[in-house]
Amino acid sequence: MPKVKAEKSTTQSAQETFNKIKHMLESDKDLRKFDPNLACTFNESTMTGTAKGSQFKADMKVTSKGGGSHVEIEVDLPLMLTPVKGMVQSTLQKKLDTILS
Repeated sequence: MPKVKAEKSTTQSAQETFNKIKHMLESDKDLRKFDPNLACTFNESTMTGTAKGSQFKADMKVTSKGGGSHVEIEVDLPLMLTPVKGMVQSTLQKKLDTILS
């Protein structure tokens, strides 16, 4: 399976970053276009989450880093979606850049 990774460091607290990412994964319309069956589960205590759709699986984790935090989202795509790997990565990166700037 091809993997797509998007990450971003920010000066925001880990909890604030986790809440923003959680809201994005649960409600973003652009992400729902990739797979309308997207279902997310989150673990508040470890600041991790999983998003599963019919076409992919994604893992998210937020960690404290210095005076801020770092978020990492890794998506596993099936082989048939390899041609859209770049589009998925750029969409995720733009979303992270927008909500964490």
